[in-house]
Amino acid sequence: MSCSSRASAQASEELLLPLPLPPPSRRVRCLPLQRTPAVSSSLDLSHGVRVEVIAVGDGKTRPQNEVKAHLVGRLPSGCVFESSEGKGQPPMQMQLGRQAIVPGMEIGLRELSLGAVAEIRIPAELGYGQAGVPRIVPEGSDLIFEVHLTEVDGKCCSESSREAPARSEEEHTGEAHAEDEQEGDIMLPHPWWLSRVERPPPSAYYLSFCRSLARGKLPALFDRARPVPRHAMDDLRCLDPAQAGGPFIVTGMQKGWRAQGEWNLQWFKKHLGPRRQLVKWQGPVFTRQECLWDSPVWETSLGEYVDYVCAVDRADPGCEEQNAGDCPRLYLNGWPAFVQLPWLRDYVTAARASEGVSPGGSSSSSIALEDWSAELLTESDDLKEALLEGLTSKGAYHPPPQEERKQRMDQEDWELTKLFLSPKGAITRLHFDNGGAHAWLSQIRGRKLFVCFAPSDGQYLHPFEGDEGALNGTWLDPLDPAVFERWPDSVRAVPFVAVVEEGETIVAPQGWWHYAVALDSSVTIMRNFYSSGNQQELIRRKDDGLAGAVATHVLKQQSRLKNQPDHVLREIAGKTIAKLRETMVAKRSFGSPGASGSEAPS
Repeated sequence: MSCSSRASAQASEELLLPLPLPPPSRRVRCLPLQRTPAVSSSLDLSHGVRVEVIAVGDGKTRPQNEVKAHLVGRLPSGCVFESSEGKGQPPMQMQLGRQAIVPGMEIGLRELSLGAVAEIRIPAELGYGQAGVPRIVPEGSDLIFEVHLTEVDGKCCSESSREAPARSEEEHTGEAHAEDEQEGDIMLPHPWWLSRVERPPPSAYYLSFCRSLARGKLPALFDRARPVPRHAMDDLRCLDPAQAGGPFIVTGMQKGWRAQGEWNLQWFKKHLGPRRQLVKWQGPVFTRQECLWDSPVWETSLGEYVDYVCAVDRADPGCEEQNAGDCPRLYLNGWPAFVQLPWLRDYVTAARASEGVSPGGSSSSSIALEDWSAELLTESDDLKEALLEGLTSKGAYHPPPQEERKQRMDQEDWELTKLFLSPKGAITRLHFDNGGAHAWLSQIRGRKLFVCFAPSDGQYLHPFEGDEGALNGTWLDPLDPAVFERWPDSVRAVPFVAVVEEGETIVAPQGWWHYAVALDSSVTIMRNFYSSGNQQELIRRKDDGLAGAVATHVLKQQSRLKNQPDHVLREIAGKTIAKLRETMVAKRSFGSPGASGSEAPS
């Protein structure tokens, strides 16, 4: 047997272990919970606008010019298309009387007072009209906005009224449920935030996973699978993923992280339970290919979500196909928790602030991966400051204070690190990451099955255009038993497969396709990053953005250039930026031009 054949056989044998045939269990049926009627009053306003007041506010401070409010925007199906708190954003600022917001929203807001919480129901003609919003709001759709007025015409709520009233629920056990229930069935309560949304049929990706579990065997695609190698962190020294030849797993990278010993789903409920979050039907959402209403998003609290994950895991531990419709595996993915809540950073670093280590590093002498992200972001900011100072009149430009710049750069670096929470069976569909970035994903709790493909195999995966114009998404499902029938040339693609255990970290180099499914309820940390091998991807994005801004806001304002076409101004800015970049690269302290990290141990 050849080395490659032995490796494929070994991978297939290993992959049978985490997928045992589950014991038969009972049928799970959902029991929808309805929100307890808490509406204090209802107002039917002009043109079909309806306001249901949940909390009345102060009753006297009514908006005339400006409102700041937290809001949740829903389609009539219940699917969320906007949420300020769910996105970790401050209250939205809305100007009245200036046609700055949809007419129905203004009609509703004028009936409320400071501190009020209400649902404003808006007919299509006073919302986004017959056109809707492509892929977000259907044509001719009515809208539902839940609003909480935190500031009216400059006057703010008192601290005690800044929090919206807690949602309350009651069981709805109608006769239909009693008639449908069979002896031995498990009734799974569906909380109000979930049951108010019209659920589509079970995801085809999740059904493939259920069937793989039931068979205790993965599809034929995995017959050619190669194992993903494992390396101890202590054996790596600033490894550039671009030099690794493919994905690899690092053991011990969580050494020194408080998260490793403390974080689980209940920890997040205890410490962050009331925090509003958005959870998804499936991820990632391919926004250029899918409509939001076909891949719903829910808005809930972190505590409610954790309760639901635990309830699903108890009710349907085997992820049985018959229960797929009543036990949707909703996914909290891509949460920028470390930007929204900076104190969480201390849980995933051992010595970052004092030693300049990127997120996930334990010390400057033992970091496993070459991560130049922070340094490259700072270099780009230095370039911007030098350019602005050089292009403006002497003494006219005043750079921001150094401490302010440092905080901004730190924030931008942490934007690359995200948190994922999920039940067993939650799926990350096959894709590769935006921006030409590498990625590592570290399992704080639970295990995940990863399937990766080389960039050169992308032609066999039938890619389509993703969020940034790159062909980095596909409908191909590696666990689909009929994958070769649907995509005959996918037989040429070679999967690299691994079960990433709790405490381990998988690294996907730039352009590597990856699919993942949670084998347990999971807490995962993900970071995109840049090394010597893919630094040009970040540099190009930063320099292109800066060239556009300089052309528009600096060169266009100069009398000798103001009549030049935009593309000429961009070209001038681009050439100037390129020269400055060359100078800065030559003076780097974090690596010589073109330098690369160590190679992976053999």
